[in-house]
Amino acid sequence: MRNSFITVIFGMMVSMFPACSSAQPGDTPVSESHDSTTTGEKFQLKRRPSYVSPQVWARQKLAAAFKHAREPAPGLTRTFFVLPGEEDTAFSIGTTRDGYMINGRSLPVPSLLIRQLPVPYERGLTYGTQELIRLLVDTARVMEKKYPGTIMYMGNMGAREGGDISYSVSHNAGRDADIAFYLLDDQGKFAHPRHLHKINRVLHSREAGAVYTFDLEKNTTLVETLLTHPKINVQFIFLVKHLRSAIRKEFVNRGASEELLARFDAVVQVQAAHNDHFHVRIYCSDADICAGCVDKSLIHEWQEDPLPKRDKCVERHLSALSSGKSDGLHKAAALQRLALMDAVKDHLKKVLSVLDDEDPRVRMAAAFAAESLTGGVSDALAGRLAIEQDPDVRDALIHALMRHEDDAVRRAFNAELDRIPDEGAIPDGQARELRLILQYIAHHPHADYAAKLVQHLPQSGRDEMFAQIVGALEIIFNRHVCRDIARGACFEKIILWYEGHKAQTRQAWLLAGFRNAGYDVKNMDNADIPKLLDAVSGPRPVSVNAQIALKNLSKGKLEQNSLAWEIPDAVWYYTRYYKRNAKKYRIDLSDRDEKGNPVEKPAKKGKKK
Repeated sequence: MRNSFITVIFGMMVSMFPACSSAQPGDTPVSESHDSTTTGEKFQLKRRPSYVSPQVWARQKLAAAFKHAREPAPGLTRTFFVLPGEEDTAFSIGTTRDGYMINGRSLPVPSLLIRQLPVPYERGLTYGTQELIRLLVDTARVMEKKYPGTIMYMGNMGAREGGDISYSVSHNAGRDADIAFYLLDDQGKFAHPRHLHKINRVLHSREAGAVYTFDLEKNTTLVETLLTHPKINVQFIFLVKHLRSAIRKEFVNRGASEELLARFDAVVQVQAAHNDHFHVRIYCSDADICAGCVDKSLIHEWQEDPLPKRDKCVERHLSALSSGKSDGLHKAAALQRLALMDAVKDHLKKVLSVLDDEDPRVRMAAAFAAESLTGGVSDALAGRLAIEQDPDVRDALIHALMRHEDDAVRRAFNAELDRIPDEGAIPDGQARELRLILQYIAHHPHADYAAKLVQHLPQSGRDEMFAQIVGALEIIFNRHVCRDIARGACFEKIILWYEGHKAQTRQAWLLAGFRNAGYDVKNMDNADIPKLLDAVSGPRPVSVNAQIALKNLSKGKLEQNSLAWEIPDAVWYYTRYYKRNAKKYRIDLSDRDEKGNPVEKPAKKGKKK
């Protein structure tokens, strides 16, 4: 009983002190409630007030943020050839949905003009291109000048190197930012929000016991400031319909010009999900366009057409590649940017001609450029891989070959399998390359790999490589050959199975593997689609081959790599596609829903008498 009492008292003491956090500067602490479990009883302790004043808390957080801002940024994980003078330049590459960023710039910290809300700050989503950061800071400066004491609060921006984030389908390429609404508290004063607040049709928010009002004057001024920046054009501002209507009406009441209203109508787009923030997107800069940035959707009439700019960039890159004055770095950068701009296919001979350049950076960039193509390069890449010694270039060549599937790739990778030493440790660099090749084989199984994999199956001291080779072989065979048995027995069983079946075609291996797993697949044609969908839930080798077969039967309609997904996601992906296209493939999938769950078939309508 005494121990239980001590436990409760200790929990109460802990609840009195705010926990450490990497939250946004300026936040005030909120103590959490605690549960203490004793002898079968659960005590819900009441929320305790903080004994640290908001002012002290704000100073602590500003100091922590300032320290964090002084820390050197980690190195880039992507290879990008940065030219002299570009060291501090951020590049937006690709689209806002599928692209990424190089050298992302962060919001200034600490700042009295602009801050980020706690959650996106803790997520590390504070980055964008220098153009986006400039637009936001300039806008915050204008807002503070017009409304002294006003701070612009930010939601999600992007990660330092861009790419996918879990909280948005865009924000990939450093050109998107979420701006929190300006709010008034219940006293009519400027509110410092801790998170984004959803605003209803009467311009109020009632969340967590707090009441806030949408500050129509400030939010309209914010939109006007964004739309009229002298240097940076906004492509879109996404906003819920009722707030867009309220702001437009305020523009009209202010006597806004026809030009400003026309720009508002073109830029501010209705999206229902944006009822708690402005989602702002800017165009690619000129430097971004030359590095492969792509503006999707509308190009407004006041924005310069990016296509002539793109053509000039391609000419400049080709000139740098051909010039005798260009060093290896400039040639490598030109090659990489041609690839990022999807301009390699029209200049293939010139790109492949530098696969033998004396500078390894140029050879690596040429391999990267070849990786962007869909065909016609495998022989050249395989020939270079056979003689290449530089580990970084070899890595780039292997990645480029992994984008293709043909005889040249299979010959090249079988030659690499032949390099596995019979005894002793495999050097780290070679082991890394072999892991990539084995991963490729497991995703592109072919009978041509079987003999080499059986021949070089490690017998001792290489647990990880042994497991990878066994896994690749079992996918090629379309069956578990030696699951949960000792290594020696597994090795013998694989050799025995292969010797007994190597005269058969792989099609026979596939059909036998499906049948042995309980799936009566007959010809791997459209009629077998329902059975192949069932097989996606089967053992790993069977599931992989079922997914590959379903992709092939779609004739290019299904391109996403599902082999790394969880099985329920793969089942959903394929079932949804084929269920929606059942008539096209002449199949009946009425026995399952789009997630693959069984449903009762609808009763057939009886014939009229």
